[in-house]
Amino acid sequence: MESSKIFDITYNDYLPQIKDFDFSKKAEILGIQKQNQSFMFEFFNRQIVFDRNDFKDITGKELTFAVKVVLCKYLLMCPEKISKSSNRLVTFREFANAGPLFSSFTANTNKIIETTFSGELETLKMRCRKLGGTMMETKSYDLSVRFRALPMIPIILNFNDKDELLPAKAGFLYHDNAETYLDLECLTITCTYLTGLLIQSSLNNIL
Repeated sequence: MESSKIFDITYNDYLPQIKDFDFSKKAEILGIQKQNQSFMFEFFNRQIVFDRNDFKDITGKELTFAVKVVLCKYLLMCPEKISKSSNRLVTFREFANAGPLFSSFTANTNKIIETTFSGELETLKMRCRKLGGTMMETKSYDLSVRFRALPMIPIILNFNDKDELLPAKAGFLYHDNAETYLDLECLTITCTYLTGLLIQSSLNNIL
């Protein structure tokens, strides 16, 4: 079965579960804003509203079922109180039970960034800025950028460009509490989505 069809089925499974979600008590925990009778999410600076019937991009752009599944899971996994991070950054592989997904995660994120932006450091910097990334000071990487997938899910992209001895190297980091808010599949989607935005922007000069 195609992945898009799987996400379609999953979304329609989740939707009835979140229609009665108690936003009054939990919106603050998740960083969600109320707007009239709807609720506003920010997904990589993309404003998305939920009216208890569906998620919609406020600009009218298409919203994939994969993104809708992530937003549903963000609601369904909402903890009883804000889960504070120790500020320790971890790789995807460090999350419990991530092993079986790690190869796929790397192939669809790190490797794509490495092959696309090898020798194109300035292009990658420009794309990160246009997507709302915050540049971080570091002596360990040529580029370190902080994105916000969702209010409680920051993601760090680290990148070293190729040199005479080594090929380009990319890596993504999460805060250690990320799996409190999203499961492994949805954490994977956040990074593959970001990777897609960077590649799409680079190749098609959009966003």
